[in-house]
Amino acid sequence: MDCPENAVVRLTERLRESISEEPFEIQGKILNVTVSIGVVAIETTMSPVDAMAAADRACSEAKSRGRNCVVRLNEQDATLKSHLEELKMVADLQRRVETDRYFLEFQPIVSLRSAHQSLSYEVLIRMRAEDGSVVPPGRFIGAAERNGLMSQIDRWVLRSTLEWLDANPAHRDRLTFATINLSGASLNDARFINDAFAMISEHPLAMTKLCFEITESVALHDVGSTRRFVDRVRAYGSKVALDDFGAGYTSFNYLKELPADFIKIDGSFVRDINHDPANYAITRTIVDLTHELGMSSIAEWAETADTVASLIELGVDYGQGFGLARPMPKELVTQAISSGMLVRDPAVQSLLSSNDRKLISLHAASPRRR
Repeated sequence: MDCPENAVVRLTERLRESISEEPFEIQGKILNVTVSIGVVAIETTMSPVDAMAAADRACSEAKSRGRNCVVRLNEQDATLKSHLEELKMVADLQRRVETDRYFLEFQPIVSLRSAHQSLSYEVLIRMRAEDGSVVPPGRFIGAAERNGLMSQIDRWVLRSTLEWLDANPAHRDRLTFATINLSGASLNDARFINDAFAMISEHPLAMTKLCFEITESVALHDVGSTRRFVDRVRAYGSKVALDDFGAGYTSFNYLKELPADFIKIDGSFVRDINHDPANYAITRTIVDLTHELGMSSIAEWAETADTVASLIELGVDYGQGFGLARPMPKELVTQAISSGMLVRDPAVQSLLSSNDRKLISLHAASPRRR
């Protein structure tokens, strides 16, 4: 109690040195051991839980700095502040799961071949803070991933989407497909899989409209279990998309293992497609491969009209990004006849309409089949 900072430093350094300088002998073998020490001052504003969490964070910081060192954090330290804020976020997330205070938004996925004849979107989860403001997704999704809460969130998203589609049958029947992201934690959790298929069995009509997005890293973690999941959801009429394609090192290998309907081209290639010839060439290669394998392509991060024009030129099937449409309330999407109706940029609208007219003229020019 009331220990001066210089005394704390001397004590913890003596502890560290006494352990690291004295090797242990066990069964005739000499073992050298080092120690990482985290130190925090217990402030009057700290709860016991926060104090323990702060000490744990300081110790983790000592390990990340190379081990065999002492790290002291105080309440003004940005690292500690960030950690304590995340702990509060996690507690808030747990309450939200129980009270259903999440909500959904939909981001349109626009057909670049026939924008006004297709209605598709990605389902996105959102969360409100205590003051009613919307918490940035990166903050609460990251906290959920690091603290083992993604399976609970994925359950909520899947259940809410299935219920929403069945509660709006006219929209459901008009819908081409709606994509849902599944985390690696969920796909590798047997309890989640059992719960998911229990929900799925209650909504057979909605399931024919769902497309499950699976990232490469998740798929490769256990290709066998991922394949079993894919086969089961496809038996219900659902589709599968391989997300962030091209971001990893072995993408082309696992295409043979997983029967997918869509390839979502990683946005890092799409964003600079008009400024980096390599990105243009890579995107073209992925699109050609996708079509050769009988799949459809979706380009993420389509942010500008110029990008959309290049994607159309390359023969990409669908586009998604702020240049086409931002995430929006699900009620607004429900009223739309097509994803093309939700595009607001006049330049992009013109590109899509021109492509629609070209498609119509091609159909008109083709001979009728008997």
